[in-house]
Amino acid sequence: MKQWRLSHRILLLALAPMWIITMLLTGMVAIVGTSQIDGALKDRGALIARHLSSACEYGAFSGNREVLQALTQATLKEEDAQGVVVTDPANRILAASGKLELVDQPLIQAALKGSIRHGAHGGLIFGAPIYQGMPAADNFDLIDHGRTEPAGKPKLLGFVFVELSTASSQQAKILFVFVCLLIGAVGTAGASYFAFRMSRDLTRPLSRLIDGVHGMAKGEFSIRIKADSGGELQDLEEGFNLMAAEVENSHNKMLEVNANLEHLVAARTRELELKNQDLEYLSNTDRLTGLFNRLRLETILEEEHIRSQRYGSHFSIALIDVDKFKSINDTFGHSAGDQVLVSIGIILQENIRSIDAVGRWGGEEFLVIFRETDLDDALIISEKLREAIATHAFHMVGYRTASFGVTCYRHPDSILEMMIRADNALYQAKNKGRNLVQFEIH
Repeated sequence: MKQWRLSHRILLLALAPMWIITMLLTGMVAIVGTSQIDGALKDRGALIARHLSSACEYGAFSGNREVLQALTQATLKEEDAQGVVVTDPANRILAASGKLELVDQPLIQAALKGSIRHGAHGGLIFGAPIYQGMPAADNFDLIDHGRTEPAGKPKLLGFVFVELSTASSQQAKILFVFVCLLIGAVGTAGASYFAFRMSRDLTRPLSRLIDGVHGMAKGEFSIRIKADSGGELQDLEEGFNLMAAEVENSHNKMLEVNANLEHLVAARTRELELKNQDLEYLSNTDRLTGLFNRLRLETILEEEHIRSQRYGSHFSIALIDVDKFKSINDTFGHSAGDQVLVSIGIILQENIRSIDAVGRWGGEEFLVIFRETDLDDALIISEKLREAIATHAFHMVGYRTASFGVTCYRHPDSILEMMIRADNALYQAKNKGRNLVQFEIH
């Protein structure tokens, strides 16, 4: 996108949100509207079935099929009605009008539950039971009836089934969606037109400004641009012309100063680079041992953690603590203790790979980061480091040992979890007698 022309970028920034919002609103309105159309058809069918079941109570109780037939014919005149059937409790048809599928057990169960069945020809079948002396249950929550307890279990007289065609509702949904799309298209077209106008009004004066800047960059300080865009853009154009005039007047003086300034800048830049190098070294290095300090180690840990999460690679760490270090300070003095830390730092640095990192974690603790290394290899290297320390004769204090706590990265470990495991492993090494390499992976 950075390589696009400014006019194209302005158009994209103006049109993309508008198109997205228009499509979302159009889709939302279409979905809600079609859902309401479907819901209206279902509510009407449930209401017809409920009222028909109440009306058929007398005919079903008395066995008067003429009354039931008249009711089915009257119901068939309802909009979208294409079949009406009244049955007795044994599923025998008492009256029927129009076309309706055969009444089977699934239809009976649906009528008892107040649910809707889909017909074989795309219609919706609504059923309701006929009870003696009891209003039909409003299973579709169309009317809020009062809660009354019946005196006894009502007698089932039969069932009514009404099938409504979905053809008209489908046409209504298609028309509604078409209108929504049409309105969205018109809105999009109108907004696109204004976006094109805005892009042109912005990019035309900007193009002139860019041409003027390019001319000045080539040394054409006498260049001026036409200032007739109006508003803030015209102020910008006039400001550019004033700037160009000032630059042209100052050009000769700047040439004289430039030579001296370049020399001064070069000297200051070199001085700053040297100071930055010293500052970087001090900020990343432990003053006593010359190894990485804790801040630098934390940065490396974060880099390895991110790389392992992204590429699925491995890395391991070893937390090292000098055994009985306090006794060295108490017996030989702090300077001897410092010399032991320096020597251990040298031993660690000389016995790890060039890709690994070692530093002073704090006090008498060191941390080694084994890049691209699983737990088994980390344990092998840690054992080598432990033996190198244990076999080294330190000045004044003789032989000393160190304990190791080792762990490795297991997705989705955090750095804190790894450090806790390494610290636990180090604690186990101390408890088991020191001068040991212990590991923990869970």
